[in-house]
Amino acid sequence: MKIHHIGYLVPSIEISVAQFQKIGYKIISPCIFDEGRKIFIQFLQNTETYPQNNGGVLELVMPAGDCTLFPPRLLKLGTMPYHICYECQEIEKTISELCDTGFILIRELSPAPAIENRRVAFLYGEGVGQIELLEGENF
Repeated sequence: MKIHHIGYLVPSIEISVAQFQKIGYKIISPCIFDEGRKIFIQFLQNTETYPQNNGGVLELVMPAGDCTLFPPRLLKLGTMPYHICYECQEIEKTISELCDTGFILIRELSPAPAIENRRVAFLYGEGVGQIELLEGENF
């Protein structure tokens, strides 16, 4: 598996984009509303700071008013990274293997509109926290 992006929970995509641009990040996708998850998503990348891995990619995630994905206590903390996304070749197999080692599937496999409808799943691991698995396409 390889890291695809780091997910940031943000109260305002517009404010966060402006701040991340000050430290070298550039917008690499349009802001997309994910109707199923009730979130807005914007991807940024910093190829100047991280040229060795094609740039550090950030996913800014802003809940819409009726979003229920995040517990209220997490939303009160403000801007913060909350998951690392790993791209994997055989996503169903990877989910099964991780669950066999103690990870818990917390969001079922589903298409991600902001990532060309590639399938994603979220898991939780003790000592690791929340991770996202992304169905790979470039292996």
